[in-house]
Amino acid sequence: MPTLFEGETPVDLDIVGALVADQCPQWRDLPLRAMSTSGTEHTTYRLGEELLVRVPRDASAEAGLNKEIDWLPRLRNRLALEVPVIEHVGEPCAEYPHVWSINRWVTGEDASARVLAGDIPASWADVLAGVVASLRDVNLGAVAKRHVPQGQRGGHLRVRVDALRGRTDPVSGPLDPTPVMGLLEAALDAGTPEPEPVLLHADLIPGNLVVRDGRLVGLLDFGTLTTGYAAWDLTPAWWVLDAAGRERFRKRLDVDDVSWAWGKAFAASQGLLADWFYAPRGHALAPLGARAVAEALAG
Repeated sequence: MPTLFEGETPVDLDIVGALVADQCPQWRDLPLRAMSTSGTEHTTYRLGEELLVRVPRDASAEAGLNKEIDWLPRLRNRLALEVPVIEHVGEPCAEYPHVWSINRWVTGEDASARVLAGDIPASWADVLAGVVASLRDVNLGAVAKRHVPQGQRGGHLRVRVDALRGRTDPVSGPLDPTPVMGLLEAALDAGTPEPEPVLLHADLIPGNLVVRDGRLVGLLDFGTLTTGYAAWDLTPAWWVLDAAGRERFRKRLDVDDVSWAWGKAFAASQGLLADWFYAPRGHALAPLGARAVAEALAG
């Protein structure tokens, strides 16, 4: 069973097998095996060769899954990348208290290893810019208010700056924001971007991107889907791309100086948090976060 953080719901292969057998008897005989991924919201299991069981680790992850259930069908034909197809929405029960899902498997590998190795094709910048532009083009005014996604990200940069101060963790200890604070303060001094909210994936990091034959083909984990400042979805410029790719990405989206500064600040703060929290736990997100910080500071 994966290492659990405080407040997470225990789950194992036997529990998941029982959930599948009880609620999806048509798939009860398919082989089930636990996966090891960089994901932090769900525990995942391969079911046969074509399906993936996603089990939220806590109530927050369940809320994210409910957003996916609502929004993935709306986005499937809008984005240039494959997005998960949910084949079954599992019901909570005595053995497991959260909604869960069975998705169609998106073939490929996540982009983490290639990004850390510096093997980043120029075409990725175009694909990512296209995804960001497509999300921004969603007419939120045509969406019923109860369906407009909300989340912890998307807000003003000042909120993120304030949140970095005074943070501590039993394993990681106190967070020292000094390495990125100058960059964040400079972004605040640059001004405030256009405040009209847009639809945001808000977690465009390598672990959520699927690569096949060197091409970006899929986008996963829409649990952080939200609305807010467009600069939040500029973060892959530093989390995923290299310097040349960043410039290509920026030109494709025609990003102004203030929004670019904010995007860099969001990427650096998110990277710092990931490195601080996950490095002592030996988690794969730590080196990706450290890379994002280094890329942002180098720029």
